[in-house]
Amino acid sequence: MADWEEVKRLAADFQKVQLTSTTQKLSERNCIEIVSWLIDRKMVDLIFTSDGKEYLTPTQLINEIKGELYDQGGRINLVELAKNIGVDLAHINAHLNEVLKGQKDIQHVLGQLIDHSYISRVAGEINEKLQQQGQISIGDLTIHYDLPAEFLQQIVDKNLGKVVFGKQDKNDPRIYYTESFIARTKAKIRGALAGLTRPTPVASILNQVDVNEKMFFSLFDQTCMYGTLTSRLPGAQYIPNVYARSQNEWVSNFYRQNGYLEYDALNRLGITDYKQYIKKQLVNEELHYLSSCIISKSILERVQADIDECIASKSYTDLQSNLPSVFNEKDIEMILNAALTNQQRQQILVIESYVISKAFVEKLADSCDELVKANAKATVESGKYQEYQISLHSSHLRSQKSDDADDKVDKREERRKKAASGKSGGGTQGRETKTRSTKKFNRGGNKNIAETDDDDDVQVKKMVLEVVAADEVRDSIQPLLEEESLDDLLEPLTAHLFPKLNEKGLEAAASIYVATVADRTANRRQTHNELQNKLNALIGDVRLFEKGTKLLPQDVQTQLVKYLLKSLCTDIVNEVLNYIAAEQNLGTKAETLNNDQKLKFVNELPSEFKTPLVQLVKSLSGQSIDDFMTTVEEALIPCSMILKKIDKKKDRTVVLNHKHQLLEQLNKCEDVALALHLATLAIFTTATHCMLHASGRHVTAILAFLKQYLTEEQANELTSYHDFVTLMLSGGSEVENAKEKLKEKLPVIKSIANEFKKAGSEK
Repeated sequence: MADWEEVKRLAADFQKVQLTSTTQKLSERNCIEIVSWLIDRKMVDLIFTSDGKEYLTPTQLINEIKGELYDQGGRINLVELAKNIGVDLAHINAHLNEVLKGQKDIQHVLGQLIDHSYISRVAGEINEKLQQQGQISIGDLTIHYDLPAEFLQQIVDKNLGKVVFGKQDKNDPRIYYTESFIARTKAKIRGALAGLTRPTPVASILNQVDVNEKMFFSLFDQTCMYGTLTSRLPGAQYIPNVYARSQNEWVSNFYRQNGYLEYDALNRLGITDYKQYIKKQLVNEELHYLSSCIISKSILERVQADIDECIASKSYTDLQSNLPSVFNEKDIEMILNAALTNQQRQQILVIESYVISKAFVEKLADSCDELVKANAKATVESGKYQEYQISLHSSHLRSQKSDDADDKVDKREERRKKAASGKSGGGTQGRETKTRSTKKFNRGGNKNIAETDDDDDVQVKKMVLEVVAADEVRDSIQPLLEEESLDDLLEPLTAHLFPKLNEKGLEAAASIYVATVADRTANRRQTHNELQNKLNALIGDVRLFEKGTKLLPQDVQTQLVKYLLKSLCTDIVNEVLNYIAAEQNLGTKAETLNNDQKLKFVNELPSEFKTPLVQLVKSLSGQSIDDFMTTVEEALIPCSMILKKIDKKKDRTVVLNHKHQLLEQLNKCEDVALALHLATLAIFTTATHCMLHASGRHVTAILAFLKQYLTEEQANELTSYHDFVTLMLSGGSEVENAKEKLKEKLPVIKSIANEFKKAGSEK
């Protein structure tokens, strides 16, 4: 009560003062001057209002700012604040720190003042919005409240679980949701996925259920046991378990029932990587991959059984009709490659999809036997077979002559180059000859067969005699094929049988010809063929010996060429002359004649033999193996003999056999001088891969040449042995001692020749 009386007394005093008038009044101008004077002397601190009619103290301004902030509900813009108070914005900014100082519940955010009450109200509104919508994002709140995202994020995070009741998204911290929203979303996703029965793009599912993509992927594992996702990318697909299960069941059932799986069918089921899928699905199955499908082992076994039955019954089978229609020709070919054994391959013929036993093909061929025999007999009787043999022989001679002419040109060109370069001898490379490559003959019909030279593009045509015609073969086998309903195979079987039947006809014609015409000359021809083979062997040896000769120095080459002409070449000439003497019923033996007598004998022969044989005999007195080879080839033409083409593979065999013969003779040899001769020739052949025809007096030169291939120890042993041989042959007093030494060293010499392996090594 005492306080209340005090209040009444003060109110009475205040009213009394108000009613009392002042004795002196200041004008407005005086007041302004007084205030200005005080401000100038910094006796007072005042702030002018915008209209300049009022003043505010800093304390009053701060109080006004707080009052306006309160009046505006805890949030006000600084520009609006300056307008409401009536002061310049600069004064607001100048005293803003004083307002914020010590006021933790007031914040300055992007030109706005916000107090705690407003933040609490915003948190409550956010919670209401979250409960209504089930999900909110900081981005939406930023647009709604026109506040920075970071500021709003802080408000939500500080009040989460207190005012804002929800959960923060782990994948996106700017999104918040309620448990009920998650439950509803899970239910929507679960319902949508449960209703799908085929692969569906995730984008289509999201459009239907109106669920965020990120939330869908985050909730998928928690909600769905109905299927799987192909990936976690925007373009992913959802594959229902029911679809995958039905897909697997279809694949397993189809494979189990049919034994194959078609790639196109798997693609239609949505299986693109069929190889990986099948490896997982059919784990323990033995599979074979074809061009259009996958087959089981049972199909191969079925094909093998069909082929075995075809062979056993001596008939045929159509795999296309026995296999599923989805198999194409390439598939059937791959099945045959996998199913056929080596033994089966030898007993069947495959044409398109048909597997035909060779016994059935032979049956067709047998049906043409009468035709072949009749045509073969008619061919011989009409003389066509004889004409064919003559044309064949002439064509072969022309081809041989053309090849050898090219070889001669090459040799002469080589000699010119060597002469121009000043080199002596043939070096270690020997003589080079041009190799002609030929294509295989293709037979069929009445066509000409061409043998093509790849270097000169020269074609040598050789006629093939047509004993039976393709039309005749077709007409003969057509009734049998029509009986078996194999009309489709008429042309391919005709093409298959024609060359064989024609060859059979040629053999029959040859047999008839031999039986009726050729008996008179059978023995003579045998002698002719034997001599031709013998001459070819001797001439081949001469060529190989000449090659070895060219490796030695020029002076030694000359001696060896003369020796070769006097020995092997003379033997060849004697064989030719003896053959012609027998043909002309002359009793002359060429071995008993010297060169002059041989020339006299040749000059008395008919002109067809005279010219080439004169040159041949004269070549024995020359100094060139090339001239001899040229003349011997021309001399063999009137004798109806030809030289075989050079076969390098056969040459290597001849050289190898020659070496073995030398070593065999050496191992059996007890003659100490001859042993050195044989050992030297054997080592030369091993070192150079060339043959050498030399007499004992050439051993010294050959040993000198071989030193580059021998080790120092081997060279010393051979040289020492050679010296003792020379001493023994000299006939002096040391002969017996030399013989003893040679007998001691003989095993060493044989060992060196037998064990010498490394040709071409340095000294």
